[in-house]
Amino acid sequence: AVVAREFAESGNHVEVFEVRGHVAGNCHTQRHDSVVMVHVYVPHIFHTQYEEVWNYVQRFGTFKPYRHRVRAMVGNKAYQMPMNLGLINAFFGTSMDPAQAERFVADRTDSSITNPVSFEEQDLTLVGRELYEAFFAGYTRKQWGVDRKELPASILARLPLRFTDDDSYFSH
Repeated sequence: AVVAREFAESGNHVEVFEVRGHVAGNCHTQRHDSVVMVHVYVPHIFHTQYEEVWNYVQRFGTFKPYRHRVRAMVGNKAYQMPMNLGLINAFFGTSMDPAQAERFVADRTDSSITNPVSFEEQDLTLVGRELYEAFFAGYTRKQWGVDRKELPASILARLPLRFTDDDSYFSH
């Protein structure tokens, strides 16, 4: 869509073909009862760490400030996500400071994996078996629809692990 718009604004004739009966791909929304905006596929938020991108998209609409906070249910308990100091202390029933928590998690990681290839291997080297099984194993299958061993390790790069109480999902 961005490339088509840029070409059109440069004076080129552009035709866009959409496989669905509507535009906007998975970001498509529609009104329910003329009032409620429904995200047909899944809810979407826009965020970027790049000022150039932010300036570009602001040309087309007004954005409202938003702080993305996520909670994950494990058993009957809700935990703040992404993984941070609060989650680590709540999950393990401890009250560690940042340095203690970092050492504690490091002691639980799988150091035998030297070159993680899958999402699972990457997670085991970063957070260890207990946190991985509680927070990522089931969710990964649900989210991606494939076994966690089939997903590349690079997917995990977008999930922060913090040793502070910051529970914002994105830092920008």
